[in-house]
Amino acid sequence: MTNHKSQAPPVNENLKQAPFWWEAAPLEPDLGISPPAAADAVIIGAGYTGLSCALTLARAGRSVVVIDSGAPGSGASRRAGGMVGHGHRLSLAKLERRYGASKARAILHEGLAAYEFTSGLIEREHIDAQLARVGRFRGCATASDYEESTRGAERLRREIGIPVEIVPKSEQHREIASDFYMGGVVFPTHGGLHPGLFHAGLLSAARRAGAAVVGYTPALRIEGEEGNRRVATARGSIRAGEIVLATNGYTGQPSRAHARRLLPIPSFLIATEPLGANRVRAAIPNGRMIVETRSKHLYFRASPDGERIILGGRAAVHPIALAEAAAWLKRELSGILPDLAGVEASHAWTGNVAFTLRELPGIGRHKGLWHALGCNGSGVALMPYLGHKLAQKIIGPKDSATAFDDLPLRPIPFYWGDPWFRPLMTAWYRLTDSWS
Repeated sequence: MTNHKSQAPPVNENLKQAPFWWEAAPLEPDLGISPPAAADAVIIGAGYTGLSCALTLARAGRSVVVIDSGAPGSGASRRAGGMVGHGHRLSLAKLERRYGASKARAILHEGLAAYEFTSGLIEREHIDAQLARVGRFRGCATASDYEESTRGAERLRREIGIPVEIVPKSEQHREIASDFYMGGVVFPTHGGLHPGLFHAGLLSAARRAGAAVVGYTPALRIEGEEGNRRVATARGSIRAGEIVLATNGYTGQPSRAHARRLLPIPSFLIATEPLGANRVRAAIPNGRMIVETRSKHLYFRASPDGERIILGGRAAVHPIALAEAAAWLKRELSGILPDLAGVEASHAWTGNVAFTLRELPGIGRHKGLWHALGCNGSGVALMPYLGHKLAQKIIGPKDSATAFDDLPLRPIPFYWGDPWFRPLMTAWYRLTDSWS
């Protein structure tokens, strides 16, 4: 990735610096509404996690207020790539080395439960999320990646019962019109959705259930002692029976104790100009979601209407100009799919992903605050599920256990919530990518 600025193709002067998803699911305007003065539960963060938690609590008869510093869903939920699956970032082998065989299997089964819960949520609430179970292809950047991936795939199929297909390099053109990868694996039950429409439907469902969802209301402080707390906001205080943090990659105030356990890393995305369904299908013949094994963590897919390609990745691990990120992503796309060289980006945007020290989410209670945090890049299916499970913990112990309960969020060493070192991480990743 050396000298990536000078090698990058020019960016469309008409580039829209906003998520492509917002055109079909625009953000709510600020209507100047103040939140209620009291509730059984106050949830900070109106993304997938917070809304799912609110929906379950409201259906159980609890009064719920959800607040967000901006428009509901304007954080990661309406900025995501929209891929859904049952995995985590960690392989079965790595989970076994850390936690042993039994715990590793429990964590993987939790991922399966999350995918089924979120798919079922979309069906039960009649959400037009454009969910399509088209499968996912993971391209292997090196021969050793391919060997490791195939070993892992065989174990997942044999021991966990997850359908996986191995695709050698000689056959990968059936999945992607590229010779870039050294083969890969397909997870045929994975899929994709429209993250904006999914969030909009979940927001409507939570409100129908009775939850008050108020945007443009930053939480400033949490005051008082446990059992007698208030959330001070820019629009007044809310007396809270229980307080839930569902802020994920946007965690800061009012809980620095949680913020220092989460590293916000920006993921940058582009949508190409309309290419036509035939050209998109020629590039991705089976319409799969595409991910890869490189540290760049590129991921791309057809837009739900099949007319564009949505591409995301680690252009940097600190904020950079969207025009710069778009140029880098265009260069990466043409490197993988040379037939798309010269294609313009119509939209470019970014959103924070919350990474944890364990690369697994945390759920539970810390310093008197409930939390479900740390999507680690796999949040579209996982976080609605964890929001629901957190609500069950608040309601009572029945059916509330998860495999993450005894894996508390650990503070990141020498980190107090201000990620000053992210530019150094960017330089390191660019150096290592230039060697690969």
